[in-house]
Amino acid sequence: MEAASQIIESLPSTPARFSPTLSESQQQQQDGEWRDIIPNLLTKSDFEALSDRLGRVVREEVAQLRADMANVEARMAVAETETRALRTDLEQTNTAVMTQEADIAYLTTWVDDLDNRGRRLNLRVRGVREGGPSENVPEVLRQIFTHILGGQQVPRIGLVRAHRALRPLPAPEEQPRDIICCLDNYHLKEEILRTARRMGAVRMEGQTISVYQDLSRYTLQARRALRPVTSALQQAGIQYRWGYPFLLSARHGQDQLIVRKPGDVPGFLRSLGLPPQQVPDWLARSFLQQVPGPQFPRRPNAGPQRPQQQRQRDRNPGPARREQ
Repeated sequence: MEAASQIIESLPSTPARFSPTLSESQQQQQDGEWRDIIPNLLTKSDFEALSDRLGRVVREEVAQLRADMANVEARMAVAETETRALRTDLEQTNTAVMTQEADIAYLTTWVDDLDNRGRRLNLRVRGVREGGPSENVPEVLRQIFTHILGGQQVPRIGLVRAHRALRPLPAPEEQPRDIICCLDNYHLKEEILRTARRMGAVRMEGQTISVYQDLSRYTLQARRALRPVTSALQQAGIQYRWGYPFLLSARHGQDQLIVRKPGDVPGFLRSLGLPPQQVPDWLARSFLQQVPGPQFPRRPNAGPQRPQQQRQRDRNPGPARREQ
């Protein structure tokens, strides 16, 4: 290449003008110039050497590119394998999370059912003025229950325990706290509750008193979450009822429609011909609030100890209970 450059540079910038009438001296000078140029021209061997060198360089570059491409392909294959493995792990994790969420929801409902069963002798009385530290809550409740039962002489209203409930955080200070009590007679408790429901609001000594079944915190929050649904049912004139373990049921023709979990709400409303409602997920752990403090003991720890087999059956209720 250097020889070719030198040859090109040695050529005159303008082609010589050949004239048929050259003198002998001019002809000799021109022949001498050609004799000086011809030995410096590239030969066939020079072109072959140049071609071989260029081909070798190209082959080396192509080989390097192929090696790089093979490395990239290998790395892509590893990345695709790892991506497939991660996708499989993610699917398994999602399945495990969904299974755990379903188990948590089942256990939450189960524990809530046990909690409500433990409260079946409890009543919650609302609207009773607080009497200060010296307040005799059991005596106040006996007067209220006697008034509800029409003043009839009840042989005995047995209160196992009674006390003021903890004040909810949003409640104003002037609002009296509820009274939670546990009676020792289930039939008497049901009679008081039914009579109070028929009366609507119990008016006594300038107070408006309400009596409710004492329910678990989870049940109260779930019912509060379903308030848009129950409001729609009331506006449509559709009767509904609550059940245990937690459920909301309504009858449509010959069909009994039931809501047990948040996913049942859209189909429940659609079957009743009601518009959709926004309902929070009451099974979500973020929705379930922590209890602000110790709750009222629902039942005294009395009576003979149960046999070990009975306690084991209570802890492991078996398939029949799980199907409920």
